[in-house]
Amino acid sequence: MTPASLIGRNEATLPDLGSPIDVRRLREEILSWMTPPSADRGGRVAGRQIRRLVEALDEPSGREDRFLSTVAEAVLARRLLEDGCAIDIERPTAGGRHADFFVRASNNVECWVHVKRVGAPHAMESSTPLPAVLSQLSAIKRPVAIAVRWSPTANDAQLLTLRNALEPFVREASVGDEVVVRAEDGAWLGAARIVAPTAEGTVTVRTGVDAGWEAAIPRVQRLLRKAYSQFMPGAVNVICIASDSSAAYEAVETALLGTIIERWDRFPPRGHRVAHGRAEDGFWARGQYEMSSLVAWFPVDGSAPAHIWERAPHGTPHVRDGAVASLMSRVMGATREL
Repeated sequence: MTPASLIGRNEATLPDLGSPIDVRRLREEILSWMTPPSADRGGRVAGRQIRRLVEALDEPSGREDRFLSTVAEAVLARRLLEDGCAIDIERPTAGGRHADFFVRASNNVECWVHVKRVGAPHAMESSTPLPAVLSQLSAIKRPVAIAVRWSPTANDAQLLTLRNALEPFVREASVGDEVVVRAEDGAWLGAARIVAPTAEGTVTVRTGVDAGWEAAIPRVQRLLRKAYSQFMPGAVNVICIASDSSAAYEAVETALLGTIIERWDRFPPRGHRVAHGRAEDGFWARGQYEMSSLVAWFPVDGSAPAHIWERAPHGTPHVRDGAVASLMSRVMGATREL
């Protein structure tokens, strides 16, 4: 089972991670929450529902994506329970749909949580180190990140040609611009894209899976729309996007808020030539999907802090939404962004 594999049904090896998740330990922890019954803290979790997670961990049915999605749900369930929350799994919402969790905190704060997992993208160069001649691009003094791809069959002379073509592009191109470089005979040598501004003083070069996450943005938006279709009207709903690694953060942020673009109608911050903003291609752009006010992201492997974005309708945060945001921020150890 690749790229995810089961090792004696005790570990899940996620794509491009250095260490596996210990599924046996996770399973034992889940079982400990439901047994003995007296330890269920007032019946906050029905044993029948938690056992569904355990069974999914034990019987992945040959589908790695379903298995890893179950791992992501179990990781979040563990955090909610450890915080003292009561959770109801697969709670019906509207139109015959379900939320992954209905959550009630000890202070009676309630929310409906929809967990969606986005898998790591496939990348041709994921296991190939950046050629030394292309690594020289990182010495260019410009605070931007670039995604670089190159032909695996390119020789030293062709890689030098690629570097020479990319250098002026990296110095002058706008955020979002992309260039394709070909040899005189038309053969593809490589390509690059200006991804986003950074806080660094020089260029940040992304390759392999890190660069491939950009292609996952439409997939993240589909997951956001799917979660939205499962919302409970009139209640606080939280979409939680889980990923196999921390590299997904910017893809999730872009899918939600929109592509970073240059804004010539604003003054740039100190040290930058131009100001930047967001295009109106994000999930929250133009006031659409108005019932959505909270979206969270977390890497299943815990390799980076989780993050929560809050949207205040009409510029006034709702007290109820703020209470749920505080709850989820505490549960996930997340930073909040309004």
